[in-house]
Amino acid sequence: MRRALLAAAFASLALVSQAHAATVDSPGCVVAPAPQAGTLTEVGREQVSARVLDITLRSPAMGGEQHVDVLLPAGYDASRRYPVLYLLHGAFGSYKDYVANGIEPIVGDAQVIVVMPDDGPDGSYSDWYGTLAGVPERAPAWETYHLAELVPYVDATFPTTGRRFVAGISSGGAGAMKYAAAHPGMFAAAGSMSGAVNTNHARPFYPTISEALWLITLLPGYGPDGHCTWGDPYTQEVVWQDNDPTYLAENLRGTALFLTCGDGNGPDGSYDPTESEVWAMNQEFVKALDARRIPHTDHFYAPGTHTWEYWKPELARFMTWLRPRLGTGPARPAAFAVRSARARFAAWDWRFAARRDVREFAYLEGVSRDGLTATGSGALDVTTAPLYKPRRAYLVDGRTTTADDAGRLRFTVDLGPSHQLQQYAFTPEDTASWTRARVRISRG
Repeated sequence: MRRALLAAAFASLALVSQAHAATVDSPGCVVAPAPQAGTLTEVGREQVSARVLDITLRSPAMGGEQHVDVLLPAGYDASRRYPVLYLLHGAFGSYKDYVANGIEPIVGDAQVIVVMPDDGPDGSYSDWYGTLAGVPERAPAWETYHLAELVPYVDATFPTTGRRFVAGISSGGAGAMKYAAAHPGMFAAAGSMSGAVNTNHARPFYPTISEALWLITLLPGYGPDGHCTWGDPYTQEVVWQDNDPTYLAENLRGTALFLTCGDGNGPDGSYDPTESEVWAMNQEFVKALDARRIPHTDHFYAPGTHTWEYWKPELARFMTWLRPRLGTGPARPAAFAVRSARARFAAWDWRFAARRDVREFAYLEGVSRDGLTATGSGALDVTTAPLYKPRRAYLVDGRTTTADDAGRLRFTVDLGPSHQLQQYAFTPEDTASWTRARVRISRG
């Protein structure tokens, strides 16, 4: 079925390209309101096997019921605490894929709780930009459900250490890297098996393929149309960049990374265009990591296609790599850089809120207990990590600020008048004229 869907996607390329030439948003998307996270309610659970639970949850963010499989460790003891591995499935798959493909023997006796959530047929591990006009379904909020609802539910329901890891196959591999990059410090390690980790690769070729794939979601049984997942790639590139692990590569410093992918050739001489494109994406992702001297472990192999035949041994390879890391948390850097186009974002327990009139990135560098440098427009409200002595006065750019009871400082960075045009260019040269502010923090 997947190969038939991919064939239909490639057959749709010319149609989609023509649509882009004729319309502004090809077709227009109804922008979704910001999702609201709530508390998950457990509706029921089924014992699938001695170690696997199928749990049904009601999600406020998603506006309905969601399923998740949970694999408990061998010899599970509720009086102990365990790290958690979140395993993300691929496009047109489901939360059941890992159990159906033998995840229990692959995990073996590793002392980790494995959580396998659903992401719909092609949820892209994102809070969707919107939906097509006239589509009755609400825009999915997968990222909010997974990270703001499911993670707290797992920590409240099972005995966890608070150490988290994330990995996935195909779009789940991209989702794992995107989640780790968009939320630095949330996951100690991230793994990608054949992940689409560079969604802006080979523009306009890949975005066009993506939209052709998403057209398939119009078929009965494949969920709400995915064209508006990140908006149109040509008019909403800022949203695409904000969901692209390669553009967010700097955010991954301090997170242990594992990448694996095949070259797209089959052992019988066949050719898999999906894996070949994913291979090219991974090479670009590696270049971005290397340019920033961010360590990563790779296994790029040939032959290799976009199938479980290859993913099963690569998952086993990933588990071998992960085992010695299960007892450690993320390697918090003394100073870090982060970029985000979200109104609110966090990194390494620092919290940021951007106040501006348009969607664009805030670029932060050298974030440490001594201060930071921010590039952008408007104002950026900052709440530091708890790095300071509670109730002690500090100077933030010469102004006295007192740390709260947790040892956090709060201040605002003035980045001048807000831009009035949404961001459409993303190189350092493109943002060289933006306001750049250096904030220094010292003892008062």
